[in-house]
Amino acid sequence: MHLNYELNLVKGMKDLAKRIRNLREERKWTQTDLAEKLEVHQKQISAYERGANKPPADILCRIAEVFDVTLDYLAYEKTNSNTKVNIKDRELLRLFETIDTYSDDEISFTKNILTMVEKQHKFKELVGA
Repeated sequence: MHLNYELNLVKGMKDLAKRIRNLREERKWTQTDLAEKLEVHQKQISAYERGANKPPADILCRIAEVFDVTLDYLAYEKTNSNTKVNIKDRELLRLFETIDTYSDDEISFTKNILTMVEKQHKFKELVGA
């Protein structure tokens, strides 16, 4: 039983490390950017993302705040209806909330359109347009 507990702790730290890295990369932040927002050294961010160090409770709270996610999401990747979405454009957020009420076919169609827009954007980035 003791070994299972330790294995779960290690897995939990790796999951937390991966979530921190993924959240940072989603925002296109460097480790230094995140370190500045958290008022810690970049080496600490590196250690958190590698799973070498576990952030203390106060830093975990600040990480959740900076990424606008819940502590449950950070620790366990649990989401609920109270999970915050980091969309700054209120009109865009309103549209997504409206689309969420559509039928599955309409949602699928909307996802396809958004995927095409995303691909067009990435293509423009690649060609420098």
